[in-house]
Amino acid sequence: MKLVSDFLNEMKRNESRGRCLHFERGERCNEIISAHSIQKSNQLGEITEAGHVYRITANMSGLRDNNCQLFPKKIGWKKASTFSGFCKHHDNKLFNPIDNYPLEPNPEQVALYAYRSMCREYFIKENAATTLKNFINKSSLYAEQKKFLESSFIGHSLGFQRLQYHKRYFDAALLSKNYSEFEFLTLTSNSPWHLQLSGVLYPDFDFLGGSLQDLGDFKLPLDFITFFTAPLAQGWSFTLCWHASSNSSCVALARSLGSAVNLGKSPQDALLRFSFSCCENHAFRISWWDSLPALAKDAILSRVALMADPEAPVPSDYLANGLEGIADWEIENIFTTLTTSP
Repeated sequence: MKLVSDFLNEMKRNESRGRCLHFERGERCNEIISAHSIQKSNQLGEITEAGHVYRITANMSGLRDNNCQLFPKKIGWKKASTFSGFCKHHDNKLFNPIDNYPLEPNPEQVALYAYRSMCREYFIKENAATTLKNFINKSSLYAEQKKFLESSFIGHSLGFQRLQYHKRYFDAALLSKNYSEFEFLTLTSNSPWHLQLSGVLYPDFDFLGGSLQDLGDFKLPLDFITFFTAPLAQGWSFTLCWHASSNSSCVALARSLGSAVNLGKSPQDALLRFSFSCCENHAFRISWWDSLPALAKDAILSRVALMADPEAPVPSDYLANGLEGIADWEIENIFTTLTTSP
């Protein structure tokens, strides 16, 4: 346990050593801030109760604090989803069109939400790889501990390299303001809003259970998608967004959602299933969770545990089945850049 504790403490130290990930970072990046990957006032503020939200944490820190049991943890809404990945100057300037205006959606806004989602993951993966590299060189480690850390370092380093590849595309598009390089699918709702999130995914299976790409293939870059909730002038939205360089898998994923709905599947079930299967960077309303039946809570926690277990095989239908009837919202409209709606 001391190894885990030392590792987590080192991770926290690395996270506190912020840096600006903006594509034009330089001399003006002299005030690193604790940036929200999920908007504080317009999103987290909408679901906070008594200054807190719930989050399910399936990483080592959360499992250690909860005696290896998964359940929602109450967290202050102002601390949720933060990362020290931008300086004050660039954060305020770059994200003004989304932090101070509701999502329309337009290409620039969607690209900015996607960029922030990607940068948070980049920040976390880089920190993990750096921390593991430092720990491997500790002389006090047992042989089996060092072997475990070396394997983890290889995995995190490969993951970070994949993100570096995609960040170059995102950086270039935003630098040149070529927002048309991003494709997106946005679903909107006027129902009560209980869940907020921001995340990324290398899609492996679609909403029908079909295979999209082999995540174990390190010879070629993997297609990469971001997803996020965002406020509208009236209601809220859930968006899938990707750079055109990832069209092969991501277009298929988006279209499969439409195909699933045409076959009678519920879009709100699909989005809830996607959220708890694919996103650890989330927050939800405390009273919403507390009002769920015990079976629904158990189903969500079991899904999160399954997807977080590195040794458990990922079922091909994890986006096609499960967690039905829990979502209490309705989808009203769809906006997309795809030539034919999914």
